[in-house]
Amino acid sequence: MRIGFVSTWFERGAAYVTSQFESTLASRHTTFVYARAGETYAKGNPIWDRPNVTWGLRLDGTAISWSHFRKWVDANDIELVFFNEQADLEPVLMLRKERPDVKIGSYVDYYREDSVNDFRFYDFLICNTQRHYSVFRWHPQCYYIPWGTDTKLFSCKRESTDGRIRFFHSVGMSARKGTDILISAFVKSGLYRDSKLILHTQVDIGKLLGIDVSRFSDHNIELVHATIPAPGLYHKGDVYVYPTKLEGIGLTIFEALSCGMPVITTDNAPMNEVVNDDVGRLISVERFVSRADGYYWPLSICNVDSLVEGMRYYVDNSSSIGAFSKRARDYAVDKLDWAERTSQVLIAFENSRLIEHDREDFIRQLKRIRRAKRVALGRAFIDLLPASIQHWYYSNREKAGR
Repeated sequence: MRIGFVSTWFERGAAYVTSQFESTLASRHTTFVYARAGETYAKGNPIWDRPNVTWGLRLDGTAISWSHFRKWVDANDIELVFFNEQADLEPVLMLRKERPDVKIGSYVDYYREDSVNDFRFYDFLICNTQRHYSVFRWHPQCYYIPWGTDTKLFSCKRESTDGRIRFFHSVGMSARKGTDILISAFVKSGLYRDSKLILHTQVDIGKLLGIDVSRFSDHNIELVHATIPAPGLYHKGDVYVYPTKLEGIGLTIFEALSCGMPVITTDNAPMNEVVNDDVGRLISVERFVSRADGYYWPLSICNVDSLVEGMRYYVDNSSSIGAFSKRARDYAVDKLDWAERTSQVLIAFENSRLIEHDREDFIRQLKRIRRAKRVALGRAFIDLLPASIQHWYYSNREKAGR
């Protein structure tokens, strides 16, 4: 089968997810990647810029040029298209409309309450957490495949240490990882006197979180601002601390465990689907907060005292870090090896069938999406005009009852 993947395609979590699926299927099928370019390109990077990769046109978000995308589908005789985090539904519906012979699948990650039903337009779905599966099990071809990681790639020898525990935390490119809470807890609790905190970020953490990083070294905090390919910097730490507020999967949790690091993380799904008291510590949730963009699941804000308690446990038991590390690594090899999911992935892609969709239904949906885009474009244009003209325009719309 000729399978095409549509995804962001550079050093970030979503691309690693797609890459794992693509690598698994490449052993039996011919695979292609349409690199959706809403964020950035990885052209020239030998890890990502491969012969089977086509770089999409630069558009905002997950928007795709239909004509460019259609040419890619036709030129490569694609039989199945698998979308990763495709928020813009228009190319999916256009593919359904003009190429009904192509099977369409989706990796489930981002959805709002008002968009859950949109997933009916896919022939099959893959959920890698129980939490996602609980929302989409109504779909006739929804597959629950527990996530895993490359336990051979994520296996590292740690740097030598002076005996003090080194906590490692990945900021990545997002403010949702609980980094601000972690830094505050580490400093105010005095943990910095007995341990070290290493932060790895791909963005300017000062701008991202609005904090002053100039005095990090005074509190035994090391900041690494760089984009590092897998297996990353897990060798620099002993314990992975991750008080994240929200995760689709939580890739770094799997990677850290595979590298032999016990994990301290938030006691909420999907994190607590993976971490337990044998391989880490779960931080109690202080409160839940709705996310501004209306994402289906709320943010879980961890309890600071619980976070400090979890970190203090490893400081107080630093002499046992070797045993903790072995336990984490053994657990990952036994329970979290992505290679063990191969048969489940193949079943989803090979055995799922084309679903007969109501053509009038997806044509209606397509018209609705296009109408909404025209309205948004019109508003964006009006917002560029002088304030006096905007006032006149909106006043007359109100008078007309529109």
